[in-house]
Formats: sequence, structure tokens, C-alpha cells
Amino acid sequence: MVIYINLITPIFLAFREGLEATLIIVIIILYLKKTNQRRYNKYVYIGAILAITSSIIFAVIFSMVFGGFTGILEQIFEGSAFIISGIFIITLVLWVSKEGPKIRETLEEKVESSIERQKVFSISGLTFLIIIREGIELVLLLTGTSSIGSISQTTIILGSIIGLGISIFIGLLTFYGIRTINLSKFFKATNIILILFAAGIITYGLHEFIEAGIINPIIEEVWNIKHILPETFPDGNSATPVWLEIIGSLLKALFGYNANPALLEVIVYPLLLLMIGFVSLKLWKTNSKPSIE
Repeated sequence: MVIYINLITPIFLAFREGLEATLIIVIIILYLKKTNQRRYNKYVYIGAILAITSSIIFAVIFSMVFGGFTGILEQIFEGSAFIISGIFIITLVLWVSKEGPKIRETLEEKVESSIERQKVFSISGLTFLIIIREGIELVLLLTGTSSIGSISQTTIILGSIIGLGISIFIGLLTFYGIRTINLSKFFKATNIILILFAAGIITYGLHEFIEAGIINPIIEEVWNIKHILPETFPDGNSATPVWLEIIGSLLKALFGYNANPALLEVIVYPLLLLMIGFVSLKLWKTNSKPSIE
């Protein structure tokens, strides 16, 4: 049962990132089909293949470096990696907030511009940049999840394959017109989840620095509710309901939940949520407004 619970997080993350990348490819391919320019499909495929290959290489290198430290050095490296990863995810959240409301129109305009200027490899570059961004984001999310939630690499890989498989299947249904997806609502909903994750992973990075003794926690433990909502499943306490153990472990893996946080963590997490959420919402509303000709 533990394996099945641990699979939920990588499946969800891989599905989210995979579906976003798949839908972007579908948008471009459908536009080329609609405008009778299918001969340019190969440039989309070239960009996608290069991006997927680069993402795999990045995943292998990053996982090797990530697991190459022990003791205090490990805590310092992981803390730095978590904070950098969180900042990277924030930049992607803001990009989606800016482009999400009109992403279809933006992609179609860029593709058409590349064709008109006879710079068709720009289509490959566009596809590559968007997908590699999703690939790197997925690697960072899964690495953070595996470290924070103590999920094995085998579970991460299996869950990722399942999640990506589901996203590709939905992408195919969308391409053939069997299923339609409201892109604006999709990006808006997943952005909220990513904001929670980014805030959680940065706060957990600070937690690692506190554990290493290089940051003052202000107060080491504000509260301790491990007996109510534990961080692990199973947690070894027979008095704790199984469903609470499951919820706690999922919250820890996805959002960096800490049942006994330091005061610094209690302060930083809501501040990050408010700041990222405010800027993201502002960008979304600004770019949702129809342009005035």
C-alpha cells in the first residue's frame, strides 16, 4: 500500500508537466494542420525530441550531483538546490501567468512569424525552449519530492512514466477532437498548485539550512502536531488514523509540509504564498484583458 501512496505524487507531477508540454505540441501541430502547412511538422518533432533528450540528460546529471554529498555538506547543498529550484519554478509560474490566458494565440503567432520569415528552425527552437522548460521543472519537482518525501527512485520513475503516459493519451484525444481542454482554466488551476509547491520547497530549503546550523530559526519549534498529522506513512504510531498519515505524507511530498516548523519557516511560507500569488494574479488579469486596437 505504501508504494501505491508514494506513486500518487510523481504521477500527478509528471501528468501536470507532461500534459502542458503535450498540449503545446498539439496546439502547434493543429495550427499547421488548419493552415495546410503540415510540411513544417517535422520541425516541431525535432524540437520536441531534442528537448526530451536534453531533459533526460539533465535529470541524470542533476540526480548524480544531488546525491553526491553527506552530512552538513548534504544539508547545505540540498538547501541551496531547493531554494534555487523554487525560484526557477516561480519564474515558470510567472511566465504561465503572463502567457497562459492567450497561450494559443501567442504560439500560433510565433509559428506563423517563423514561417513568413522563412526561419523554420525557429519552430524547432520554440518547441525546444517550451518543452525543455517543462522537462527541467519536472526534474526539479521530482527531485524535491523524492528528497522531502523520501520516495525511492524506482517509485519516482514508475510514477513519472504513468503520469506522462496519461498526459500523452489525453493529448492524443485532444488532437483528434475527442476531448477538448480549456487551456486557461487548466493553467490557472495548475499554477495555484505550483505556487504552493514553490513556497513549500523554498521553505524546506531554509529548513535544511537551519538543520545545518547556518541560519537562525528564531524559535526552533513553534508547534509539534506529528501525533495529529504526521509527515510519513506509516508513521509507526498505531493511534494515528491511516488516512491522516496518507494526507500528511502527500502534503510533505508535494508542498514541503512540516509538522514541527521553526518560527522562520512559519513566517516565510505565507509571505511567499502572498507575494507569488499577488504577482501571478496581477499578471494573469493584465494579460486576460482584450487588447485595444
